[in-house]
Amino acid sequence: MKRFLSILVVAAVILSFVGLSFAQRGMGPAGQYPIGVDPAKAQQYCKEVQPLYQKDIQLRGELLTLWAQPNPDWNAIKQKEQERANLRVEMHKKAHEMGLPYAPGGKRGLNIRRICGW
Repeated sequence: MKRFLSILVVAAVILSFVGLSFAQRGMGPAGQYPIGVDPAKAQQYCKEVQPLYQKDIQLRGELLTLWAQPNPDWNAIKQKEQERANLRVEMHKKAHEMGLPYAPGGKRGLNIRRICGW
């Protein structure tokens, strides 16, 4: 019984450390948006940008397919890269128009995947 209790205590301590290590800072309703971002504007932005984001994912898949070919078609790769760049600029433009931070990479700007849940 004493051994079982000690194993149970050790397991509880390990689980608590594992839980703390996987916990992310800033989660929850208060920490979901960067400071100064209106949640209603962010959700409206998500609705407007979702088709562009889906198109970006599709283009990324097509690019990976083009890169994986034994003899890649460099003109097609260049065209797909330009399309993706145009989509990203369009997403940043929409964020700017709505007064949202739009820095690339989500470091100082709007982290689209976290806020929109994609």
